[in-house]
Amino acid sequence: MMKKLLLLTVTILSTLHLFSQTEKGEIIISLDGNYRQSTTENGVTHNQNMTEGKYLDIGTSIGYFINSRLIAGIGLDYNWDKEVRENSLMINSYYQTEVTNVKSNVFLPNMYLGYYYPITTNLYINASLKFSYGKIKSEYDTFWAGSAYNPSNTSIELTDDYSASGQEGTSKVDFFSVDIIPELTYFFSSRFSIYVGLGGVSYSLLEWDTDNSSWNVNFNPSYWKTGIKIRI
Repeated sequence: MMKKLLLLTVTILSTLHLFSQTEKGEIIISLDGNYRQSTTENGVTHNQNMTEGKYLDIGTSIGYFINSRLIAGIGLDYNWDKEVRENSLMINSYYQTEVTNVKSNVFLPNMYLGYYYPITTNLYINASLKFSYGKIKSEYDTFWAGSAYNPSNTSIELTDDYSASGQEGTSKVDFFSVDIIPELTYFFSSRFSIYVGLGGVSYSLLEWDTDNSSWNVNFNPSYWKTGIKIRI
């Protein structure tokens, strides 16, 4: 009886391909996203800056397994940001404050190369090398005001020397990035899995002519992306 039960178990598991066994020629569709809000403050009483931001990052991709471990694919990401930046500054006997609202968004077509390594039967650690390019569109409006003040007073009072001004505009800049993204992927059935993008290492370039580039290493959980993968 035990031999029959063991044989039946082995047969069932072999039929299910252990759920997570990736194979050459398979296709995986991925959907993921991240949303966060943050507030940062720096400085002291009347010399300080603060930024309140809302950030949305969503994406989709489709990949093809070149072999059981290596995958290549294309995708599309969408990033949307909204920030309110407030700055105040005292210089000698003059106080100035500024408030800026910035909204930006970008569609980022990309292509990637990934590698899947099994940790357990259903759990993979995988990493992707992704190349993205798009144009960041931004809208902004700024208001600033300044006034002389009396250092002997504990509060700031506006005087006849008060001045104020504002500005608004739009911009459009090229954006190119190369990202190395580690992930954990768990297959809970033969077709479906959930995964977490664990941050990563990124090189980004704004405007080809000015060579405004930067490196960023970020594994902060607030930036992690979660999603699902569908194997077809």
